[in-house]
Amino acid sequence: MKKRRNWQPVALTIIVLILIASGISYYVAGRHHTRSSILASGHRYTTYQCAYGERKLVTLPDSTLALLNSRSTLYIPTGFPHSSREVILDGEAFFNVHRQEPREFVVKTDKLKTHTSGSMFRIRSLECQSGATLYVLSGKADVSKSYYSSTDNATEHLASGEMILANKDIDLMEKETFTLAEQQDCLDGKLVFHNTPVQAAFRQIEDWFGVEMEFRGSSGKLPEGISGEFRNGSLQGLLAVLGDSVGFSYRIKRDKVVIRF
Repeated sequence: MKKRRNWQPVALTIIVLILIASGISYYVAGRHHTRSSILASGHRYTTYQCAYGERKLVTLPDSTLALLNSRSTLYIPTGFPHSSREVILDGEAFFNVHRQEPREFVVKTDKLKTHTSGSMFRIRSLECQSGATLYVLSGKADVSKSYYSSTDNATEHLASGEMILANKDIDLMEKETFTLAEQQDCLDGKLVFHNTPVQAAFRQIEDWFGVEMEFRGSSGKLPEGISGEFRNGSLQGLLAVLGDSVGFSYRIKRDKVVIRF
């Protein structure tokens, strides 16, 4: 894993405190305009969809918590959790799984299938991308490929601090380790900058909100570093504060953010 570098330049200090008034928001959307390719034919689903540039915390009927990232969709089959505890994800989410013995909670994507009796983990697996990652923050989880592989269909047994790197295009699924602190800020709903170079900060924002950014103009006069903390706010709110402080304008298009210096 990458280590945090110590940046020496004088930083522009930005303190951003945007708090969510309520701890949990319950969000049920209609059917997504593009249905997941792995939904079972003839089955009905309740769809939880997170809007572009936002994050949503959802409480499932079995008390499991799911924190959805931008443009992520979670499908819950009719009968959950009585007939089955399997859900389908297209996107990125944190899951804090409520233990309900003896039935396991299952998250299926087009690349990975995760079984757990009770754990906290982060999974990113978008059907429009070939790669996927899964991080176990606490508890244990069993992870396998969700599709048939002609080379390896083995299940990986993960504990806290272990992760999966996968790529469907090359039929890859590898077990690695990571530092728990690296995921803690994200879990706590904090986007933190410590003398972070501006371009690196934008990459963090892309990962945080699951968005793509396009940069136009010259960035030669930007400050060398940014320091600050952003809590559980919207993409628009963060960009507005950074734009005023750093010196750029922005426009949110349908599928990307255009930054103009």
